[in-house]
Amino acid sequence: MIKSSYVVVFLLLIFSACSSNKSEKEKPSSPRIKKASRVTAPNQNQSFARGSRIPVTVTSSEDFAIDSVVISAGGKDFPYTQDAFDLTMPTRRVGSWRLIVKVYSNEKSETHYRKVTILPENAPEEWTYEVQNTYPHDTEDYTQGLLVKDGYLYESTGQRGQSSFKKKDIITGETLASVNLSDNLFGEGLAELNDEFYQLTWTSGRGFVYNNEMKQVRTFNYQMEGWGLTSLGNELILTDESEMLYFIDPMSFTTQRELAVYDHEGKIEALNELEVIDGLIYANVYQTNDIVVIDSETGEVLRKIDMGGLLDEADANKADVLNGIALDEETGKIYVTGKWWPKLFEVTFQPKTIQ
Repeated sequence: MIKSSYVVVFLLLIFSACSSNKSEKEKPSSPRIKKASRVTAPNQNQSFARGSRIPVTVTSSEDFAIDSVVISAGGKDFPYTQDAFDLTMPTRRVGSWRLIVKVYSNEKSETHYRKVTILPENAPEEWTYEVQNTYPHDTEDYTQGLLVKDGYLYESTGQRGQSSFKKKDIITGETLASVNLSDNLFGEGLAELNDEFYQLTWTSGRGFVYNNEMKQVRTFNYQMEGWGLTSLGNELILTDESEMLYFIDPMSFTTQRELAVYDHEGKIEALNELEVIDGLIYANVYQTNDIVVIDSETGEVLRKIDMGGLLDEADANKADVLNGIALDEETGKIYVTGKWWPKLFEVTFQPKTIQ
């Protein structure tokens, strides 16, 4: 009886080993097919100054003689008959570009992908400010959005349970009208377009549209975080904490295009409150004293305005960061403030004096 049990166990072990070997032999091969061609330049995520030529080199095995190479960039195709050449980008837009490299040999083709970063060829101009006038600002207001319309200051404030949309007298700082948001909402950016006000919320994906009497007329939804908001032409421009500007259709609130913001050293993240002045986009950089001035077509930072020193030490200790840029289109005056700031400043901007 014991001997027969040994035989059974022995047979089971043999069967198991055979099954294991069979399983190993039947394992499918990797679905990734080894390509006969390679892109050896540019390197993945390599950076280039705008205007410079990007060297492209493709190599292949002996049985894959290259007939031609086609590169797709920015929706345009660029054919080449050599395996080494220089590529010129089709626009002056800065930021990250995805290159699709298609290599042809007889009736076969192989596709490769490269990502490159195009940086502005020049550093942004260094600018500063001059205070023209100072007005009171409510230190209870956590400023998220700021604009001027018909001589009045309109402000979107944040913090849950304290978020609102306000109309103020610029000179006195007095609140003339106010719409409070639900306690679960955190107010964010504010913009005016076609006699309507658009207000974002931070993480709720909900926004509100008001008429000139500050009556809510409709709502809208969006998928990203809501930070800053302004208008340019017939579009809204939204920021979401990143380096991206989203150009939004005001009726459907769908993104029409995106623009990355870069200076000569790389991307500028944490773009926050926005204003358009003379066709250029002015953006607060969150947690800094900087305002960057952005080309709305290319994403290049043209100027960097150092706003440090607006508040004295005593006021700064009670306040939060700079946030809020507003242009009065009727007078040309520019106003800035910050979160829980005691003052609203009328300022002008100018280049820094070279010492």
